[in-house]
Amino acid sequence: MQAGEAAESRHPPPSTSTFTELHTALGEAHVAEVKRLTALVEEAAQKNRKLIALGSKSCPLAFLSRGAGKGSCRGREGFVKESYFREAEFRAQQAEEARKRAKAEVAELTKVLEQKGRELEDVIAEYKVKLEAATDARDSARGAAASLREEVAALKQQHAKELAAEKEASEGIVLAVQAEKTSFEAFVREMSRQILGTCDFVETATPRECLSTATTRIIACAGEILAALQYLSPREVIPRDTPSVFRAVSNIPAVVDWLRRSSCRVGITMALSMVLAHYSEGFDVEEVTAGFPSETGEFDVAEVLRLMDAVRPFADRVLATADLETHISSQAAPGDAEKEPGPVDYPAERLFHAAAVGSLSTYPVVLYTPKFRHGDDGAEPVVEGPPGPSS
Repeated sequence: MQAGEAAESRHPPPSTSTFTELHTALGEAHVAEVKRLTALVEEAAQKNRKLIALGSKSCPLAFLSRGAGKGSCRGREGFVKESYFREAEFRAQQAEEARKRAKAEVAELTKVLEQKGRELEDVIAEYKVKLEAATDARDSARGAAASLREEVAALKQQHAKELAAEKEASEGIVLAVQAEKTSFEAFVREMSRQILGTCDFVETATPRECLSTATTRIIACAGEILAALQYLSPREVIPRDTPSVFRAVSNIPAVVDWLRRSSCRVGITMALSMVLAHYSEGFDVEEVTAGFPSETGEFDVAEVLRLMDAVRPFADRVLATADLETHISSQAAPGDAEKEPGPVDYPAERLFHAAAVGSLSTYPVVLYTPKFRHGDDGAEPVVEGPPGPSS
């Protein structure tokens, strides 16, 4: 009994076991109980056989008399049977108790098994719900994946179209840039020809080399140009930086025209002064400067040329006495006060500054445009209107 209870105490409580462990424990209990009952039965049978054998040896029939010996043997046989029955009853009681314990244990295991079965059914039902939800989620994910694949395919197709359009646009831009580059190279070479002259270097060097050489040449010539400008306007300090020098160069036509008219006025003033000195009486300057004498208002051009040829050899005499450093600006004659005023040259000492601000002259100026700005047709004259004096 104690050994059986000790064996039972080694098993964990059925309520803490899993479904598989319960099945295994139930099978092991059945097998152990069957083995134990079989061992008890075999043990009882073996003891009975020993008792019967012992009784037979103690009372042999051949050496016993028929009277007292027979009674003694019967008494021993009865004792043996009683011992057997007692032993058998004891074994039967043990077997019954073991059967009851096994039955109770089987009942408990069956109850726990049923509870575990119900729990397992609940778990199975819960997992079925989860499986259905997972199936729905899987189907939704598959649908989303299919939709995503379609969107990706559409995006790839759109991206391919955009790439093709960008490629086409890029090719157009590249062609335009190449054309612009070719045009710029032609412009640089033509400008280099204008500055460096026609030479093998301009035709064989790269546009960068041509531009660098031309720039160096221009900067080197800036000093010489500045000296020429200072010669034209000796009383003016022209800035020495290259941009200022080239801005002043653009005003050279206006300054030169102003100087030519001033020199002409100096010569005419000296010539008229000489005539007036020799013929102070009877010489009317107003009448002489009004034009050639003519009764009809017209004068023969051939006669004008003849008179000019006659006095031309004496022009250097007048020039020798004239002071060209003295600038004479426009002055209105007494008889021209009522006439409509014409172009005017204003007095100035800083000629290029006055030309830049428009306070040098109102005479129209013919500007020179470099050849490389307008192609192969050479210089193109551009006539500016009278700028008028600046306040």
